[in-house]
Amino acid sequence: MPEVAPMASDPTMSAPGWSNNPPGAASPTPTEQTRLFPLAGWSNTGPAATGATAGTPGSWTPAANNPPLALPITGVTASPATAWTTGQYVITDDGQYAHWSGTAWVAGKA
Repeated sequence: MPEVAPMASDPTMSAPGWSNNPPGAASPTPTEQTRLFPLAGWSNTGPAATGATAGTPGSWTPAANNPPLALPITGVTASPATAWTTGQYVITDDGQYAHWSGTAWVAGKA
Protein backbone atom coordinates (compact mmCIF):
# COMPACT_ATOMS: atom_id res chain seq x y z
CA MET A 1 0.00 0.00 0.00
CA PRO A 2 1.43 3.43 -0.90
CA GLU A 3 2.38 5.81 1.90
CA VAL A 4 0.32 8.97 2.22
CA ALA A 5 2.38 12.12 2.56
CA PRO A 6 1.48 14.33 5.53
CA MET A 7 -0.15 17.67 4.80
CA ALA A 8 1.81 20.85 5.29
CA SER A 9 1.30 22.40 8.67
CA ASP A 10 1.00 26.07 9.57
CA PRO A 11 -0.35 26.23 13.14
CA THR A 12 -0.50 30.03 13.05
CA MET A 13 -2.50 29.96 9.82
CA SER A 14 -0.59 33.06 8.77
CA ALA A 15 0.50 31.85 5.35
CA PRO A 16 -1.61 32.97 2.36
CA GLY A 17 -4.22 30.40 1.46
CA TRP A 18 -4.95 29.30 5.03
CA SER A 19 -7.88 31.65 5.50
CA ASN A 20 -10.61 33.29 3.49
CA ASN A 21 -8.89 36.64 3.84
CA PRO A 22 -6.30 37.91 1.39
CA PRO A 23 -2.68 37.87 2.67
CA GLY A 24 -2.09 40.53 5.29
CA ALA A 25 -5.76 41.38 5.83
CA ALA A 26 -7.18 41.45 9.33
CA SER A 27 -10.17 39.32 10.18
CA PRO A 28 -13.40 41.08 9.26
CA THR A 29 -15.54 42.47 12.05
CA PRO A 30 -18.36 40.04 12.86
CA THR A 31 -21.86 41.29 12.08
CA GLU A 32 -25.03 40.55 13.99
CA GLN A 33 -27.53 38.54 11.92
CA THR A 34 -30.68 38.87 14.01
CA ARG A 35 -33.78 40.95 13.43
CA LEU A 36 -32.56 43.39 16.04
CA PHE A 37 -29.77 44.49 13.69
CA PRO A 38 -30.88 43.86 10.08
CA LEU A 39 -28.47 44.58 7.30
CA ALA A 40 -29.36 47.42 4.95
CA GLY A 41 -31.45 46.26 2.01
CA TRP A 42 -32.92 43.19 3.68
CA SER A 43 -36.69 42.82 3.83
CA ASN A 44 -36.90 42.70 7.61
CA THR A 45 -36.42 46.40 8.15
CA GLY A 46 -40.10 47.31 8.47
CA PRO A 47 -41.72 49.05 11.41
CA ALA A 48 -42.27 47.29 14.72
CA ALA A 49 -45.70 45.75 15.18
CA THR A 50 -48.02 47.99 17.19
CA GLY A 51 -51.20 45.93 16.97
CA ALA A 52 -52.37 42.32 16.82
CA THR A 53 -55.68 41.01 15.50
CA ALA A 54 -57.06 37.74 16.90
CA GLY A 55 -57.22 34.79 14.52
CA THR A 56 -56.03 31.22 13.90
CA PRO A 57 -53.36 32.46 13.51
CA GLY A 58 -53.95 36.15 13.97
CA SER A 59 -51.97 38.93 12.33
CA TRP A 60 -49.70 41.79 13.34
CA THR A 61 -50.23 45.38 12.24
CA PRO A 62 -49.21 47.58 10.47
CA ALA A 63 -48.49 45.85 7.16
CA ALA A 64 -44.87 44.78 6.46
CA ASN A 65 -44.04 44.95 10.16
CA ASN A 66 -41.51 43.18 12.33
CA PRO A 67 -43.47 41.10 14.87
CA PRO A 68 -42.28 41.01 18.49
CA LEU A 69 -39.27 38.74 18.86
CA ALA A 70 -40.63 36.85 21.89
CA LEU A 71 -42.61 37.14 25.09
CA PRO A 72 -43.03 39.37 27.01
CA ILE A 73 -44.82 41.47 24.39
CA THR A 74 -44.92 45.21 25.05
CA GLY A 75 -46.27 48.15 23.07
CA VAL A 76 -48.76 46.05 21.08
CA THR A 77 -52.51 46.73 21.25
CA ALA A 78 -54.77 43.67 20.96
CA SER A 79 -57.88 43.61 18.80
CA PRO A 80 -60.35 42.85 20.19
CA ALA A 81 -59.34 44.31 23.56
CA THR A 82 -61.39 41.65 25.36
CA ALA A 83 -60.02 38.15 26.00
CA TRP A 84 -59.49 36.23 22.78
CA THR A 85 -61.68 33.20 22.22
CA THR A 86 -60.56 29.57 22.32
CA GLY A 87 -57.93 28.73 19.71
CA GLN A 88 -57.00 32.30 18.75
CA TYR A 89 -53.34 33.34 18.78
CA VAL A 90 -50.53 35.22 17.03
CA ILE A 91 -47.01 33.94 16.36
CA THR A 92 -43.95 35.82 17.66
CA ASP A 93 -40.83 36.06 15.54
CA ASP A 94 -39.19 33.19 17.43
CA GLY A 95 -42.18 30.92 16.69
CA GLN A 96 -44.00 31.10 20.03
CA TYR A 97 -47.79 31.26 20.15
CA ALA A 98 -49.28 34.10 22.23
CA HIS A 99 -52.79 35.40 22.92
CA TRP A 100 -54.45 38.32 24.69
CA SER A 101 -56.09 37.40 28.00
CA GLY A 102 -58.01 40.67 28.22
CA THR A 103 -55.33 42.20 30.48
CA ALA A 104 -51.96 40.84 29.30
CA TRP A 105 -50.15 38.88 26.61
CA VAL A 106 -49.95 35.19 27.58
CA ALA A 107 -48.01 32.27 26.07
CA GLY A 108 -49.93 29.71 24.02
CA LYS A 109 -53.28 29.64 22.25
CA ALA A 110 -56.37 31.04 23.96
